Amino acid sequence: MPFWLKWVALPIAGAVVAFWVITAIIHAILGSLLTLALVVVAAGALYWGYNKVMMEIPAYRRKKLRDKQRKGLY
Repeated sequence: MPFWLKWVALPIAGAVVAFWVITAIIHAILGSLLTLALVVVAAGALYWGYNKVMMEIPAYRRKKLRDKQRKGLY
C-alpha cells in the first residue's frame, strides 16, 4: 500500500466502521425499546380485556366491590 494511501484510506475506513458500529448499537437499543413497548401494550390489553369480561360475572363484580369497600377501612 502506498504511503499516501494509508493517510487517506485508513481514516475513511475507520470512519465507515465507526459509523457502522454506532448504527448497529442504536438499532439494537431502538429495537429493544420497541419490543418492550409492544409487550407493555399487549399486557395492558390482556389485563383490560380480562377485567372487562370478568366484570360481566355478577359474583365477581360483587366481590370486587366488597374488596374495594374493605380497602377503605384499613
